[in-house]
Amino acid sequence: MFILKRSIFLAAFFSCLAWIIITPVWHTPDEQAHFGQVAYIATTGKNPSPDNPNLTEEIYVSEVLLGTVRDKLGNNKFTFNPNHRIEYADTYVGKYEASIAALTKTDAKKIFVRTESSRYALPYYLVGAFLYRLLYYSNLFTRVFIVRFWSIFLFLGTILITYRLGKLIFSKNEVSTSVLTILVGFQPMMVFANVGVTSDALANFIFTLWLFLSARMILENFNIKNVIYLVSVTILAIYFKTQFIVTLPSFFMLLFFIIIRQYFRRNNLLVAVSLLFTILLFFYVFKYLLSSYTGIFFQFLGDVNIYSLFKFTWEYTIPHTIREVLPWYWGIYDWLGVTYPRIVHRIINRIIFVSLLGLLLCIYKSVKNKMWRERRIQAIIFLSFISLLYFIGISFYDWMSWYTQKYQLGVQGRYFFPVISIHMLLLLIGWKALFPQKWQLKAWGTGILGLLMIVLNIYGLYTVAKTYYDLSSFSTFIIQVSQYKPWFVKGNFLIFWLIAYVVSILAASITLIYITWKPKAKNRLAA
Repeated sequence: MFILKRSIFLAAFFSCLAWIIITPVWHTPDEQAHFGQVAYIATTGKNPSPDNPNLTEEIYVSEVLLGTVRDKLGNNKFTFNPNHRIEYADTYVGKYEASIAALTKTDAKKIFVRTESSRYALPYYLVGAFLYRLLYYSNLFTRVFIVRFWSIFLFLGTILITYRLGKLIFSKNEVSTSVLTILVGFQPMMVFANVGVTSDALANFIFTLWLFLSARMILENFNIKNVIYLVSVTILAIYFKTQFIVTLPSFFMLLFFIIIRQYFRRNNLLVAVSLLFTILLFFYVFKYLLSSYTGIFFQFLGDVNIYSLFKFTWEYTIPHTIREVLPWYWGIYDWLGVTYPRIVHRIINRIIFVSLLGLLLCIYKSVKNKMWRERRIQAIIFLSFISLLYFIGISFYDWMSWYTQKYQLGVQGRYFFPVISIHMLLLLIGWKALFPQKWQLKAWGTGILGLLMIVLNIYGLYTVAKTYYDLSSFSTFIIQVSQYKPWFVKGNFLIFWLIAYVVSILAASITLIYITWKPKAKNRLAA
């Protein structure tokens, strides 16, 4: 199975590369704001302040020329306007490309003219700032792309952790593990939202790591090293993103469950006492070192209006989730102006519905056969609970924002990508449950689901390409894509990277088909 694993990761890398090449600068979610924070830290050595201009003149001028500068309502020339395109030249150099590139030789990188940069936790941006300084005298497009490569590195880490999570849940079933990896690594909106300049790439990696460590705590015998790892990652997760405070009650619930399980095992009283001590120590850390975050949590609890919360949930949260968040989860591009045709969403929704039926069947069998005693089932139940808690947390915060400030967050599908590994795990489990073992139908069904996600990835990339470029001829397409890009993705270099993408995708698909349909080949490929 080593060849299958390697082919999937190679295809995932070239898929990410193809996405960042096809997607123009400032067209991944809030990329200009995130890159603005990178530039500010690289220039001043500190995080941006909301009270002073924090976006460089270089970035602002590029936004004006490329049509992405936003008005007071947050809209630009592309927002909800899928027919708008920039004016392309007839060469590999865009109409304004030389002018934007020339700014690197001026003080435009040091002058701050607009308040637009993000102000998130530093770790992602410190690495981005280091790369920015490393290529300080290169043009803007090269610096943007080098930070995008940092995001790709983190996204590949998320894919790797997902693979390891699959190994925990599916044990020796390498095909299911590989398909779970494909479902996460090739989900088109997941790729699109993670490979631009954005700290979400690091946040998704950290939270996926937290999910993996939690599942390992349940599946393996008690190990103090695993507890230390989980405590450390929990603190990091809350530091990176406020909404990751959901890991706090989840962590306590997990340790309490393990205390009970260990206590009723023979000669494990000492382990239970150790775990209880860990809970107390963990509470101390949060009380004194992360009081600002826990303060938000307790403030929420004190301001709850149950009637308003339920009314908001019924009238807004549920309809908004079904009508907007779910389609956005699978793909929304060009500043919220482009998504797939309705037929594509209908196919996706029917696959989800079929999978839900399979999950109900799994739940029935688990209850009937008392399978909740199995650690694998316990891990799946815990992960499902985390996914639900995360949804409740975001929905609750959305209501709080509306209730206290009359401002809705505008929840998008990508906000739920920290738990996408759980979504895809449940999707796969439910899908598999409807296929019998006879005639290898279960293996066939599993492989087909993975191939469908790869096809959706290709279609998503095609959707982005036709949104921005003229696809009537290959030469015109190459010329237009080459504009406003670094030298290493122009012309013949661009053709090479696209060929590598196609070849790697074909190789991964063929390998998956071969192993799924020819199970006796597994040992030969693993050798």
